Amino acid sequence: MFKTYTPSKILQPYVAFLYTIKCDRSDYENTISEFCVPSGYGHMGFHLKGFFHIIQRNKKQDLPKYYTVGQQTERYYINSNSDSAELYGVTFEPCGIWHLFEPNMSLMTNQAITTNSLLEWDIKKFTENFEAEQSTESRLQLIEDLLIDKFLSIKPQTNIIESAIQLIKANYGCCSIASLIGKLGISERYLEKKFSQMVGITPTTYKRIVRFNYMLAEIKADTPTDYKMLSALFNYYDFPHFSKDFKKYCGVSPTKFDVDKFNFLQELIASKAFLTENTQNN
Repeated sequence: MFKTYTPSKILQPYVAFLYTIKCDRSDYENTISEFCVPSGYGHMGFHLKGFFHIIQRNKKQDLPKYYTVGQQTERYYINSNSDSAELYGVTFEPCGIWHLFEPNMSLMTNQAITTNSLLEWDIKKFTENFEAEQSTESRLQLIEDLLIDKFLSIKPQTNIIESAIQLIKANYGCCSIASLIGKLGISERYLEKKFSQMVGITPTTYKRIVRFNYMLAEIKADTPTDYKMLSALFNYYDFPHFSKDFKKYCGVSPTKFDVDKFNFLQELIASKAFLTENTQNN
């Protein structure tokens, strides 16, 4: 259902991985529906077959044929009423969308926009080529070519916010803001302003998401989980704080969470797609 692909070297500072999602309604009891938690990354999706929509806070958001979304800060479901759905996607590094397109990232937090508004492209020609291609690899190459053309036209440069993100990941999201600004030699105000501009959320919110994803990766199907040990391992102040975060992102308390019920989430956890700088082919 979910498979990742390594991006071209020129895109790797800005693109974490490319991916495909393929679903058939026959594999579900009713409609196609998969539970997701915030990942700390932005995404660009290209529907080839069928359409997905998002359910978040009991509100439905239809996804355009070609869409881009920034950070997700809350749990959500990705659903489809189609008999089958096939999506090709790009997962951007936290600052990747901003570097390539410079949109207002805060307006894209928990909100998808049409990719047409970001790319100067012949959408009709792209659609004809995208739908005519016969292989996954050739379709992904068409998408990469769009991004490479954009990169070559602006030649973006990474900056100190990428350094902050690397430090957060290196510490599994457990570092303090004070330690970050101390190591980076910048003010808290500057970090907050630039982080929100380039990522779309505050560094504190991002740290919280990163920590939760690393923690979630420790939960194994068919294996008992010591949640109190996990809360201590990931520097939660106490177990009630851990439970609060868990319920925020998963909708239930740790003791009521059953990872076996979430196939797509298990695939994400198993792939460790959101825990590395650039994932390898699976």
